[in-house]
Amino acid sequence: MKSMILSAVMVLVSSAAFAADIEISNPHVFAPIKGTNTTAGFGTIKNTSKSEVTVKIVEAKPFKAVELHESSEKNGRMTMTKMEMYKIQAGQTLELKPGGNHIMLFDATKPVQEKQTIAIKLMVNDKEQTVNFPVISRMSKEAKPEEKKEEGHHHH
Repeated sequence: MKSMILSAVMVLVSSAAFAADIEISNPHVFAPIKGTNTTAGFGTIKNTSKSEVTVKIVEAKPFKAVELHESSEKNGRMTMTKMEMYKIQAGQTLELKPGGNHIMLFDATKPVQEKQTIAIKLMVNDKEQTVNFPVISRMSKEAKPEEKKEEGHHHH
């Protein structure tokens, strides 16, 4: 019986090498605030495989350092904890969002501006996977709904 299980595991491992175990939707990195070279990356990571995946972060050029962070509330205060990895159960989704889990990007070696793309290299179950995160302005995302509301008020 043991040998059957082993061979099944081997088959799973070899086929997984060709298929991505995760899907990242809406990946984006906020352009750093003027005067800083640190920012954060967000998106939704879905585990499309049949088993738990671990997601680690390797690098994100042109940043010198990258970390996975988990935000949690303790006693009414938000605390950020550096994570070695994110574990995502089979079929589950991990949302990276402001005030929640996110990728921190430190010390850009060159200016990072809107319309650029940051290639973030991840290790998904020990397989490298590079995901392109477009850089967007913090303002553009938050300003749009406000403008629409304003337009409605101009009834002279």
